[in-house]
Amino acid sequence: MFRLFTITFALLAISALSAPVEYPTEEQARAELKAAGMSQPSIDGIFSLIQRFAAGFPMVQSNKEATDKFIAEYTADAQNFMNSMPAGDQTIYNNMLKKYGLV
Repeated sequence: MFRLFTITFALLAISALSAPVEYPTEEQARAELKAAGMSQPSIDGIFSLIQRFAAGFPMVQSNKEATDKFIAEYTADAQNFMNSMPAGDQTIYNNMLKKYGLV
């Protein structure tokens, strides 16, 4: 479960920041989540995690030990955040991941 969650967050981070044609931009994703009824703290938290991954991973990716530590800490933080989100927000997030084929 943790591994799937980490991979999902990483894919969302990459897709939101690189904005390929088939995925929404960060602004579009934020608007879509808000329109679906997700709370603003959940939206902000998701995109904070995405930015954290996008900024932190490139700095450690050349060192396996540092990468493993970063991924472990990131995964724990992401899982804790996801578990703290209201159930409705979790459902909205999971539906969006399914919509874009990220799970």
